[in-house]
Amino acid sequence: MESVTSGNESVLGRLLEEISWEGSTVRRYRDGGQGLENVLTAEVVTALDFLPRQAFLGAVLDRAHGADEARRLLSGEVEDAELTFLPEEITLNPDRRARGERLIVQPDAFVITPSCAALVEAKRIRSSSFQPQQLAREYLAVTRGANGRKPLLLVVLGTPPPVLLAGEGRMTVHDAVARHLPVVHGLASAHPVPLDDLTARIDEVCAWITWAELVDVVVEQQGRLAVADPSVAASIGRLVASVVRSVARHS
Repeated sequence: MESVTSGNESVLGRLLEEISWEGSTVRRYRDGGQGLENVLTAEVVTALDFLPRQAFLGAVLDRAHGADEARRLLSGEVEDAELTFLPEEITLNPDRRARGERLIVQPDAFVITPSCAALVEAKRIRSSSFQPQQLAREYLAVTRGANGRKPLLLVVLGTPPPVLLAGEGRMTVHDAVARHLPVVHGLASAHPVPLDDLTARIDEVCAWITWAELVDVVVEQQGRLAVADPSVAASIGRLVASVVRSVARHS
């Protein structure tokens, strides 16, 4: 697998490319994609990309739960971060072992800094579930593709854990990864870290935050930020308002 890297395409461009593959289901976007996680993520990522990074995206990372060291590294370098929305899919077994089954990971975003590589998985606010192997595959992808950086899997949720795995019930993020990691590790192409070590590191890599918490952080940070230039303050206000409206509209 290629190392986790970022791209140069705009958020809008990547969203339009994704929509172009929808076929007849493109009708779902006629109401502006209300309730669709890709639309919500695109709207929020755009705002967080343009807001002052340390004050807003850094604060969001600080408010998340789990993977304390990885989040600290990412937050500290967030001004230099490269954000990629809907990056290219990752194939964990490009040689297609295991009866030809392809192990695919489709990240919602990458956030890459000199010291940290974060894969972001954003779920819609309304009721949703993960595919059984989804979090285990994403964990394997970011730990293998971090290219010497500290890996982070950040999950944005509609409600706090436990998360729902389709057909398997609710469990912690840790258990959702650990439950399927042995199978995914066995089917994927060689990983530089043994399975036992990967299992032991789950809590060092996996973090989560809810959309409601994200909104709270953004609003709080606007109130704390002292901006002398009224035009800059108004610009920040519009971006914060767009995050609040987006989360409310998709709820």
